[in-house]
Amino acid sequence: MKNIAIFICCYVILTTSCTSSNKKTEETRDSIDTPAAIFPEDTQGVSEVITRFTRAYLSQDNEKANALIHPDLGLYVIYRPGAADTYERIDSIDFSRPTPEYFPYVTFENDYALTFEKLPVFDCGEEKWDKLGFFCDTTSLANQLTTIATFEHEFNGISDDELTAIKQLEKDTFRVILTKDESLIFHVKKHQNKWYVFVLDRAYGGCDA
Repeated sequence: MKNIAIFICCYVILTTSCTSSNKKTEETRDSIDTPAAIFPEDTQGVSEVITRFTRAYLSQDNEKANALIHPDLGLYVIYRPGAADTYERIDSIDFSRPTPEYFPYVTFENDYALTFEKLPVFDCGEEKWDKLGFFCDTTSLANQLTTIATFEHEFNGISDDELTAIKQLEKDTFRVILTKDESLIFHVKKHQNKWYVFVLDRAYGGCDA
């Protein structure tokens, strides 16, 4: 009986220890899987450039919008001329001369406040966004331009140097989506300790081939 009691006691201790160990392992895994904000100390700077560019875009103010585009980086405009997305680099934005020229820049009223959370997704089947609002996701990096450039490199022959340059430029870039009746999508990037608008995405949010 004494040996049985000792065995039961050891079994209970071992089971408790394993449960505790498994719980700690799960907590560690959850901690690793959950993305953390990448630049919480600089939300004021990124918020400012996002809200300023949005106001300038919606009021179609060339001067104020171009003040937020770095003269060396330029602005990469993503659009969809056919089945696949492509891009064009421009030095500045001119709201009277859109890129591409057949797709006018739209303006609309925005009454949403900027929030930092997961971005909305456009459902082509239902032709609508899964949520409306004004969002920037600081837990993940934008890579849309690199994805397009990689495709162009493989099938349309852009140079190795251009692809490498695009990948380098798009590092540490964050995506912003404003959705309402219309949408505004752009990317911001910190360059020389200041935030700039780097990409204007005019393709996503539509499902035309």
